[in-house]
Amino acid sequence: MVEKIIKKIKSLPPLPESVAKVRQICDDPEGSIKDLVPIIKSDPLFTADILKAANSPLYGFSRQITSVDQAISLFGMGTIQGFAISYAVRNTLPVNLRAYGATPGRLMEVSSLQNALTLQWGKPQVNVHQQEMMTISLLMELGKVVASVVLDESNQTEPFAEAVAKAETAEDIIRTEKEYLGISSEWIAALMFKHWQFHNLMIDMMRHVLDPEKAEDSIKRHTQILHIVKEAIPFTKPLCETCLQSAYEKADRFGLDTQALQRTLENLHQ
Repeated sequence: MVEKIIKKIKSLPPLPESVAKVRQICDDPEGSIKDLVPIIKSDPLFTADILKAANSPLYGFSRQITSVDQAISLFGMGTIQGFAISYAVRNTLPVNLRAYGATPGRLMEVSSLQNALTLQWGKPQVNVHQQEMMTISLLMELGKVVASVVLDESNQTEPFAEAVAKAETAEDIIRTEKEYLGISSEWIAALMFKHWQFHNLMIDMMRHVLDPEKAEDSIKRHTQILHIVKEAIPFTKPLCETCLQSAYEKADRFGLDTQALQRTLENLHQ
């Protein structure tokens, strides 16, 4: 199955030119939010998506956001880059998540929850590479798109769906993926990043979401944060009681701000 997954990834089309421009600006030390605005505005549907997200109770912004400029400024370049890549994937690839018992819309719902938690709780705990961490927080579930295609082509959708329906936590999902696919969807996402020539920092960050203690010191805290985010908000049962308890325990073990995590998750749970 791993060979099929690699073959499928190699066949993925390149990301659209607009996404390449967004990535170029975000990678440029002199790139600015002002540079992103005309690119975002060039796609009315994407603009509507950004404004809808900005006005969602999920992010808790204190006022109604009426302009793209406001939204980009509040979200920051990392989140906008993540939105752009996720939007492109959803509009370029056939998204069928039946293997995970989910509709295509579920992908954005869970990813937005993960991004909101990372933005409100995780981002203040790191001083560097914030942008890369924020981008990844919106893309951690992308590997499930390729996993679903491969499972469908291998006639494994039904048994996989039955198995993953029993999963309570992120670790349960990973075990099921490894049983049927030989690889986790997080590793698939990292391979997708490599295929699209993301820079090594983001690939390494994605690769170590599942084992943050093995990450380089420069990104260890980032991977710990992303690990906790996935722990609290797994794809199948986000914010379940078991998930939250596990997230609190791991955050405490990693030396992260557990009290702030609890406050943020309580707000997201409302």
